[in-house]
Amino acid sequence: MCQLMNPYYCIKEDWAANNTYQKREPGSGLNSISYANLPVVIFGIALFTQERICHCGMNPPINTTNIVMTLLEDLLDKGYCVTLDNFYTSPELAELLLSHRTDFYGTLRPNRISVHEEIKKGTLKKGEIVGFKKGKICVMKYMDKKPISILSTVHNTVIVEQDKKRKKTHGKSERIVSKKPQAIIDYNLTMGGVDKANQCLSYYPTVRNQQKKYYLKIFRQILNQSVWNSFVLYKNNGGTMSHLDFRLQLVEELAKIYVESKHSSQNTTSSDSLTGRHFPSRIQPTQKKKAPTKICIVCSQKFNEKGQR
Repeated sequence: MCQLMNPYYCIKEDWAANNTYQKREPGSGLNSISYANLPVVIFGIALFTQERICHCGMNPPINTTNIVMTLLEDLLDKGYCVTLDNFYTSPELAELLLSHRTDFYGTLRPNRISVHEEIKKGTLKKGEIVGFKKGKICVMKYMDKKPISILSTVHNTVIVEQDKKRKKTHGKSERIVSKKPQAIIDYNLTMGGVDKANQCLSYYPTVRNQQKKYYLKIFRQILNQSVWNSFVLYKNNGGTMSHLDFRLQLVEELAKIYVESKHSSQNTTSSDSLTGRHFPSRIQPTQKKKAPTKICIVCSQKFNEKGQR
């Protein structure tokens, strides 16, 4: 695990566990926020019900700031750098994190409080950039196909060249050079942690849409994320299995442990047979019943000695 630690973390709202009655009660529901370090290990999650709870002495409380500070509670004052999406980024959060020796950068919604009017309403041509700095906090706006606002405590408005490949119509590829702020390049590089984990988890969904009990959805989601973390640790220790093969072997090993521990005292068939189909075992004849019969070993576990379920 120590080999996977990285000074960069990314936080993103990624999953809604229960949206029941949101139409009648705006602002209610249960959401999940996860944050990951690179390479794509889900380091922790937090559940919230969109209630405003005062955190870090802030008055009035800011809900998104509370979420970030709660997730980073064990990582503050250690020199880490956090990447956030625009749901959380604000100048107030930047000042609060800097007071805890923690840097961060991320996309910014221009309508946030304390953002300069030039960032909110200023117009730029494609490729132009404007920025304002206060101490270590730098707020910039860059015009690409559409305006992108960035807040960072580790970047400035420097624009760097980035190589890209673009296919021509005849099938050949030509390398072209694009210019972007370093902050945007780093954001695209580090923010993919939670996105990649969510993408891989979406291939093997464990949360059932028809499941009405929200706590079962939460359990299934946490279980799925735990399996993903195990797979990342396995790959970083030299494992060669694919994600699918890893999950299949995990299921087989867990099934063997369960079957062997529960039915070890009985004269049963192999665990592989029990995990696949139910096989009947012969009942010896008695004085009242001379003809031998058969009963399924697995199904018989549902009944007690009196024949009751």
